[in-house]
Amino acid sequence: MTAIALQVIQSLTVLFLAPVYAGFLARAEAIVQSKRGPSVLQPYRDLAKLLRKESAISEHATWIFRAAPFVAFSCYLTVSVIVPIITDEPLPLAFLGDLIGGAFVLMLASFSITLAALDTASPAGGLGASRTTWVGSLAEPSLILVFFTVAALSNSDNPYLENHAVAGSLSAYTLPTHLLGLAAFFMIVLAENGRIPIESPGVSTEISMIEESRVLEYSGREYALVKWGSWMKLFLLSSIFMNVFVLPWGLGHANSILGGLQGIAALVGKLAVCGVLIVIIDSSFAKLRFFRIAEYLGASFLLALIGIITGYVIRS
Repeated sequence: MTAIALQVIQSLTVLFLAPVYAGFLARAEAIVQSKRGPSVLQPYRDLAKLLRKESAISEHATWIFRAAPFVAFSCYLTVSVIVPIITDEPLPLAFLGDLIGGAFVLMLASFSITLAALDTASPAGGLGASRTTWVGSLAEPSLILVFFTVAALSNSDNPYLENHAVAGSLSAYTLPTHLLGLAAFFMIVLAENGRIPIESPGVSTEISMIEESRVLEYSGREYALVKWGSWMKLFLLSSIFMNVFVLPWGLGHANSILGGLQGIAALVGKLAVCGVLIVIIDSSFAKLRFFRIAEYLGASFLLALIGIITGYVIRS
């Protein structure tokens, strides 16, 4: 019963802390730019407002457009049960998948939103779908290779085993395989969440939109689910980055509720560190021209590939 309760607490943690994490990033970026900025609780207010509104749906939309937000939202909730968020031991539903399985579920979420963008025949939706598909075709092979760097260290692509392998050995933490995988994964976190140098978050100018242009046709409750899901995706990838690659220590034990609560407190501190790093990059770098994104993601792919080769050379 304790493990089941922790499983529920972990999913609720992702569900309800994801908006405040996005709010923290927006607030911190505004402060760095000498602006007042919105409250860190603004995402909750936005959700409450959108959930009270009705949706305006194009007459050309089919069931695909209506179902996509629910499919994507369900995918992010599914990932929340199979990766280490608050405990260092697998919870009851962790058997559903490993890191590669989680990556495929995230791809399904993105694919459903892309189909919805094409479904209404909107020019902006088609533009966003085309751009996102192109970026994803470059980012997703890099993501799979990063998870192979995990396997090179722990002999498994299970995120819990990777956490134990790195947390239990300082030598494993400092291996080039781990450090190169860490750098490659962070580049993918930025790319998958539309952060600089890939995209300017929150910008509604057509020439610079990638992610946002896919969901311009949504409004009301469906748009609330889309935005909430995007915040959950950022939260999940940041949590994996911190708990598996950067700071694998501090997770709670799966045999007590108190351990799970301690894991939540540690997670908040880790995400604050990750958020500050993202804000520094967002405020220090200019956005790349669209066709330069291939070079950025190619560098991520090469880092992960070199990490895998280095790992097997060291082991042999």
